[in-house]
Amino acid sequence: MREFTHYFRALVAALGDAPGWYGVFAHRDPDGVQAYLDGTDVPPWDVVRAVLHDVAAHRGLPVDAELAARAQRLHAAAVAELDGAPGSDTALRASLDGMLRQRQYAAVRERQIAGAVQQGDHGPLESERLANDLAWARDDRERAAARCTELQARLDAVESRFADPRPLLDHWFHAEPVQPAHRPLAAQAADQQPEPYAPQQRPQPAPDPDPAEPEPARRKRAPKQRGGARYGGARFAGAPEDTEVPQVPSAPAAVPEPGTPGLRGARFAGAVADEPQNRKEERRAAQARAERERLEEAGRTAARLAELRRTGRSGEAYVLISETAAGPAESVPLLAAALEQAGHTADVATLLWEIGSQPPAQLVAAAVALARGGRPDDCRTLLHQAAARPAADVAATAATLRDAGHRQEAVTLLAALIRARTAEDAVEIVYERHDLAGPLLAAARLLSVSMSRDVAAVLRRAGLPDQET
Repeated sequence: MREFTHYFRALVAALGDAPGWYGVFAHRDPDGVQAYLDGTDVPPWDVVRAVLHDVAAHRGLPVDAELAARAQRLHAAAVAELDGAPGSDTALRASLDGMLRQRQYAAVRERQIAGAVQQGDHGPLESERLANDLAWARDDRERAAARCTELQARLDAVESRFADPRPLLDHWFHAEPVQPAHRPLAAQAADQQPEPYAPQQRPQPAPDPDPAEPEPARRKRAPKQRGGARYGGARFAGAPEDTEVPQVPSAPAAVPEPGTPGLRGARFAGAVADEPQNRKEERRAAQARAERERLEEAGRTAARLAELRRTGRSGEAYVLISETAAGPAESVPLLAAALEQAGHTADVATLLWEIGSQPPAQLVAAAVALARGGRPDDCRTLLHQAAARPAADVAATAATLRDAGHRQEAVTLLAALIRARTAEDAVEIVYERHDLAGPLLAAARLLSVSMSRDVAAVLRRAGLPDQET
């Protein structure tokens, strides 16, 4: 950690009297910056990357690839040393919990400002102010989302060292094959952060958002006081967007292979295999036509979004993403692929966040569509976001996944819930649905023996089922 601290100090010193983005960052989070300079904490990777860009801009040169590679190696080594300390899993869990809340706050603020942009005509000065505020709010949310991904990866790495080596024997969840990723999103998060260039003016401190966030489910026990850990803040400078219009990727229609053997025997009497050949062909043609229409619509939506970004109409772009999130779930993986091909990975994150705010049934449908569409990383990201919702929503989502036979997705959701919250908070879903006690314990045991023990103890004290029955 010492080597990285010296390196980071040298980078900051190289900025001289033109601190650029870093100057805004230091103004907004002085305590965090001081911890990084003192070597008591490691900044998120997006902060280091932003300083590299500031140094390059100060010198009038592009970012040096070798310098960036060295920075990444030193940063990874410092993170590994920090996370190797005793109690690091607890600290990371608290940091992740705090960052999830920051991301939710930023999303609410972005939604409010986007709504203000859409309301009526504004004068030039007011329009400029709103556009600047929207750029800040969007960047806040994007950076918070990237940091949640980074923290989750660090927590996973720490927990894997203490994972329970015993095989899973319960009957709640069984390993199911997952389709290979079309293009992993989480694996690219560190290299696809928003470009660190600030809007034209420094935004004013964000007011508290309207309390539009859903209230947590009512506790049936005394609330537990707990502290959160700071992770550098999420309110940073904005970034220009690429606007390349996408070419929609082709995808095979989800229809059976010609010549597939039909279902035979008395058990399958009246099955679809016995329908006339012409009816089969009509059905397959209709499915192929619907798939083509979804592909074309995804391409049109991605192209429209690219144009809105290119012309600086961020408010309209956000409204379009929000409307799409509430649309047909089977279109979600197609649109995500089209956006990625156009270079708008940040808009994929926005789309997932908006879907994560939908009612549980819509959220479940989208998660299943992503998993079936070859995007398991996006499915996991969506379920991790869902774990930050109130206990009643998490319980409804987990129960819907389980009852529909999607056990792997259900355990992913419950494991994310346990990682991000204390055992007491995680058990709140069992107050909502007693039949989730077994799945919750199974998910905890998949993570570690200690987590399983903690969850079982809380259930026992609350008089709730504490066995995987």
